[in-house]
Amino acid sequence: MKALLTLIFATGCHGPALPAVPGKGGPAWFELQSEHFTLWTDGSRSRARELIREMEHLRQVVLGVGFSGAGVEGRSLVIALRDEEEVGVFVPSQFIAYAWSGGAIRQPLIVIPANSQNDEAHVVTHELTHVISYNAIRHQPRWFAEGLANFFASVNLDPDTATGNLGEPLPHIAAWLRSTPPRPAAQMFACDAHSCMDDNFYATAWAMFSFLANAYPQEFLRYAQRLDELPPGRESEAWAEVFPTLTPDKLDHALREWLAYGKHMVWKFNVKLQEWPVTERTLADADVYAARALMRQLFAKPDEPPPPELADALAADPTHLLAHLVKLGYKQPITVEGARHVADAHPDDWRAWYLVGHAADWHGDDGRLAWEKACALLAQHPTPSMPADWCTKH
Repeated sequence: MKALLTLIFATGCHGPALPAVPGKGGPAWFELQSEHFTLWTDGSRSRARELIREMEHLRQVVLGVGFSGAGVEGRSLVIALRDEEEVGVFVPSQFIAYAWSGGAIRQPLIVIPANSQNDEAHVVTHELTHVISYNAIRHQPRWFAEGLANFFASVNLDPDTATGNLGEPLPHIAAWLRSTPPRPAAQMFACDAHSCMDDNFYATAWAMFSFLANAYPQEFLRYAQRLDELPPGRESEAWAEVFPTLTPDKLDHALREWLAYGKHMVWKFNVKLQEWPVTERTLADADVYAARALMRQLFAKPDEPPPPELADALAADPTHLLAHLVKLGYKQPITVEGARHVADAHPDDWRAWYLVGHAADWHGDDGRLAWEKACALLAQHPTPSMPADWCTKH
């Protein structure tokens, strides 16, 4: 009986079990790559092809409607796990999906469930908007980031006619706001942790963003510009400068009045959608281990040791670039010789040369060569994950 109870508690207290990697009998993983996305998935091939096409279309809409002229280059990595249960192994329960603007892998990342259907397309659009918007407006307070993402998540696109509209609240947000008053603006401004980002936070973020876009369009654009001009942590200065009379209590009153009686604009648009070719390959066990180590890193606590999947990835492929970048994120050392082996295996990826430069502390022949190689590759393929002036300042 004691052994049985031990087994029950050992298997029952850690959430859903992950499937084995492909080499140990688990489901196959595939990579699909288009012009702007690299998609890794253990879902079906057909769904993966639908998903990458949808993301390319949504990217064109979000960029064209909301960020015209923004220089958003490079590919985003999308990890599309089979279902919400598998996503829940890596992502806190209040999130269905998650976006990361760069981090250790120096590449935008989106984690989503592959089984989201057309009526859940807003989940993909929400996270995609995060990735695009952080490249256009790098310093965003939480309420602004989530309000912006929820605003664009409402996009309704007909790919056959290339027409659509934007601005209607998502049904669950509209239902929430009909039954629950918005959270006070002072609390919204102060929220900067996942613990305060509940359903009311997301609904109020949409309401604040939509209200300002409707009632103060020019001022709101200026506020977004000031967010990007000021250093992080000075968001309150941007607000006071652009909205000197709209104090939190006055914003609360104006927002409640607008939700009850105000005019609400729906933007209609036409967009010429471009189709991109897609390549495909089968992923190896090292790729799957590295992806899992990366996803665990998203919510790792400071000074938390690397997960076992990281060692598994490097054991399966000692030159795996993604795994070494995750390792670097955990502040684990790599020798110059080891980094050079990674660069030899990935000579066309600037991040491999960044790894060499980091290992050499940017000194000596290795550091100089790594800097030259990385900057040459960045010049050919710019990425928002590195500051535009990195090569001139280094």
